[in-house]
Amino acid sequence: MKIKHLNIAILLALVSSCEYFKKDNSKIIIARVNENLLYKDELAAEIPQNLSKDDSISFAKSFIKKWAMDKIILDRAKFNLPIEEQQRYDKMVKEYKSQLYKKAYMNALVQKKITENIDSNEIAEYYNSNKNQFKINEHLLKLRYLYAKNNLNDFTKIKESFKRFNLDDQIYLDYQKLKFDKAKLNDSIWVKSLTVFKDLKALNKKQHKKLLNNNKYFEIEDSLGTHLIYVKDVLKPNSIAPLSYIKPTIEQILKNKKELELKLDLEKQILNDAIKNNDYEIFE
Repeated sequence: MKIKHLNIAILLALVSSCEYFKKDNSKIIIARVNENLLYKDELAAEIPQNLSKDDSISFAKSFIKKWAMDKIILDRAKFNLPIEEQQRYDKMVKEYKSQLYKKAYMNALVQKKITENIDSNEIAEYYNSNKNQFKINEHLLKLRYLYAKNNLNDFTKIKESFKRFNLDDQIYLDYQKLKFDKAKLNDSIWVKSLTVFKDLKALNKKQHKKLLNNNKYFEIEDSLGTHLIYVKDVLKPNSIAPLSYIKPTIEQILKNKKELELKLDLEKQILNDAIKNNDYEIFE
């Protein structure tokens, strides 16, 4: 078999204006590669809206060239690849298409049925039964910190509020937050040490190690300002992760488990319905 001569015929009025593509959606052929045809409406659907005339022309030419190259290579592949290999690829494509349809359909059915959040008691029960699976591999910290310029008029009050940190202090510091170059004022949640080190990258390794001490207050000053840091609590590597920290992971585990169970139940139901409606039979 000889590959036919490439013939690309572009209509003279192809991209004379952006409106051209909106006036007529009839099957006008824009280009041909062997038996493959590119129609005007197919090209028009690909051209982004609100392009200038020149940009529309440029986009159209580029698209046609790519379309032609794809078709030429595909035709040559079909001509040159062994029939057995082509059949294997066709089978893979058919199976992949089938899997996509089935997955989309099953996911749609599952999402309709899974509407409630995972119960907190269920999360706690799973956590207590599987604690050894949730050991951490790095330090976890509960801490607060901020970096403020030393020349702030209210720097002394900021420092006092940060150290004392009662409810009024927290409100005050939150109000002042725009004055700080850096701030993390919620010390009730666990954070990975590497995340803290990355955020406080101005500190050196020795100073980073100081943060791994429980119930410690630090002031680390440089030429421009001061880091105020209070480490409330520390968990060492190989400790069991707190429930508050690992809760999102457990929620996802339980959700995946419920989805799998629901899919299996739906598959059984679909099969039984098919048998009941005589859509499925086994011939012995």
